[in-house]
Amino acid sequence: MAYTYAITISIESILIEYITTTFLQITPILLSAISITLAGMMLSLVALFLNKRKEIFRLFLKSWKDLIFASFFLAVGIFTWYDSINRIGASKELLIAGPLEIVVIIILARLFLNEKLDRTQIAGIALAMTGLIISLMSDMGTDILDGTYAVVKSPLHSAPVTFGDIEAILSALGFGIGVFFLAKLLTLHPPIESAGASMLVSGIILLGFMVGLSHESLQILSVSDRSFFQQPDVLMNTIILLSLFSLLPFIGSLSYSTGISRIGASITATIGSSSILITVIIQITIRQFGITSNLPENIFLAIVGGIIGFIGICVINLHDRSAWVNARRSKYDNNRGSY
Repeated sequence: MAYTYAITISIESILIEYITTTFLQITPILLSAISITLAGMMLSLVALFLNKRKEIFRLFLKSWKDLIFASFFLAVGIFTWYDSINRIGASKELLIAGPLEIVVIIILARLFLNEKLDRTQIAGIALAMTGLIISLMSDMGTDILDGTYAVVKSPLHSAPVTFGDIEAILSALGFGIGVFFLAKLLTLHPPIESAGASMLVSGIILLGFMVGLSHESLQILSVSDRSFFQQPDVLMNTIILLSLFSLLPFIGSLSYSTGISRIGASITATIGSSSILITVIIQITIRQFGITSNLPENIFLAIVGGIIGFIGICVINLHDRSAWVNARRSKYDNNRGSY
């Protein structure tokens, strides 16, 4: 299930790029608000079906403060994730946000849970941040897939950090803080119920973001002249597309929740971080078949940064940062019959 989560994240990221830029130019806020809300509804229904004790209602009643905090920051992470992909592409977004998100969670655990860092974890953080910096620099070099000769861009004439890069960093911060509060929910409630409730509330918050934005952002879609979907029934095609796309965050969240419940949060996060490299590999492969994809200019540098960042994540998770969650989850499981 953890590998399913990693593959799903990769596919979702790539499709976000195509839906918002290439085929239907649906705005990132519309895509995220509708798909996350639908996915949250589906996951909550699954939780209700699996748990006859209606644990999800208890979650809303007893843990609503942590739920709101988790959902708000996850909503920020989701929107900046979608919008960043629209600007810099799926591969570079994950190359930047993947390692940074883990580092943010560790820092929060150190500040608020008084967890100590050993030398191994510090080394992992250093590797993860090194991979992040290399990934940021991957648009300042050569693209080995676009020619046989090297064209090196001078850093003096190329902005090292774009607005899309900043959004990728913000998405890592949003997800990191959101996961921190979500972990508090996991100490009292089962993973599927926690994930379903937080995703549903995040979707509602994103809908609020969408309504609060300008009239231009409220347009159902903006169709380019070359769009395959430029037909009289374009609205119906859009509804179908959004409904089908919502299955990806649903499957991803369901598999992530299942992974946490069976092998723990740390191992699930480590396996899930492989989506960083999976996404790059998929986009390089499909570009060989003539399918356009937004890749960093220096693919070699991006891959090196991704590998270093992934190694850093693995080193960090050699020490189970979720031990406090698993311990309290065990306490919950032992006392579940009293609820």
